[in-house]
Amino acid sequence: MFREITVMTTKKEEAIDITALVEGVVQESRAREAGIFVYVPHSDAAVNIQGATPEEPPLNRLLKKVLREENGFEEPQTGAAFVAPTEVLIAVNGKLLLGEGQRIYFYEFNGPKARSVYVLVIPAL
Repeated sequence: MFREITVMTTKKEEAIDITALVEGVVQESRAREAGIFVYVPHSDAAVNIQGATPEEPPLNRLLKKVLREENGFEEPQTGAAFVAPTEVLIAVNGKLLLGEGQRIYFYEFNGPKARSVYVLVIPAL
């Protein structure tokens, strides 16, 4: 099953937790066991799985140290390439198999914009 999720970003650079949206696609598919592909088709946006924290995701702090210039990222595509456009997950018993505290984040590097995230659920045989 294939679905497009629309994410509305509100800032030039931000990370948005999309875990519930991806989980919704998995539930809609009714797949008990499946491979899940999450793909962002933008050169200036990305997706990443990491542990959730009360403040910003840990990867944000690293990106700010490594890629930030005085007025933001040198090139929005640099941040997106560093994070990557794709994540692969597994669903077991109809639920995403994530580690304790792990979340799926959509990364915006050139917003605000309406963005697409493609989710492909491939059920196990």
